[in-house]
Amino acid sequence: MYPVLFRIGSFPVNAYGLLFVVGFFGGFFLIRREFRVRGLPHDFASTVLIIGMISAIVGSRLFHVFENLSDYSGGNLINIFKGAGFSWYGGLLLSIATTIYAAHRENIHWSHVLDGCSPAVTIGYAFGRLGCFLSGDGCYGQPCSTIGVNWPSPFCMAFPNGATPTVNVVINTPIFEIAGAIALFVYLELMQRRLKTPTTLFAHMIITHAVMRFFVEFIRINPKLALGLSQAQWLSIAGVGVGIWFIKMGPKIEVPVPKPPRKKFSKKR
Repeated sequence: MYPVLFRIGSFPVNAYGLLFVVGFFGGFFLIRREFRVRGLPHDFASTVLIIGMISAIVGSRLFHVFENLSDYSGGNLINIFKGAGFSWYGGLLLSIATTIYAAHRENIHWSHVLDGCSPAVTIGYAFGRLGCFLSGDGCYGQPCSTIGVNWPSPFCMAFPNGATPTVNVVINTPIFEIAGAIALFVYLELMQRRLKTPTTLFAHMIITHAVMRFFVEFIRINPKLALGLSQAQWLSIAGVGVGIWFIKMGPKIEVPVPKPPRKKFSKKR
């Protein structure tokens, strides 16, 4: 594993952080293309990139802190601003809220943001999980022997040099999530010209991702929250409910047709 890929002087370049940035820039080009197709100002993709990246970092970190309040109580408050620990759902929620607000400021209908960014979100997630895999940050699954499987590497492997090391041969859950995210991206790319009802593409992304995350959690090592399910599984159930709501509400959403950008003519002399 490579928690630190290389160093620039004394500054370490971490695998997770680098792939996080790569995923966002890859998503930026997808969003820019999609906004152009939808007749939206494609330069707004730059705003989405900046706001989305900051919101994802802040939201995922704050949600992680909220999940583990006991680790940051008392004199440990300084740890909020350092160390590992991020939550996908926290980053997603804050990114959605801030980009919708930014779209409102630009007179862009919020449904365009949700649908236009959905394929990019799945690519960002795939790169994030690739970062988890390379850094060995502890998001792996149970020991393979526990559930009686003997899969070859990289599906079952140890992470002795990971950021959260283990010498046990465990299920490499990030690999399954990367494959699922790529498959979801391909599906959304194929369906986005067919799913023209507002928020339907976003709903398909949320529901499919939530279902995949729900089942992956059964082989993860996350603690159970209630009724034998982890917090991520309960959030996945909520995600399915939100997606179904968006599918039902989509036909009722009135979306104004985007106005084409004004062409600038140079004065002939």
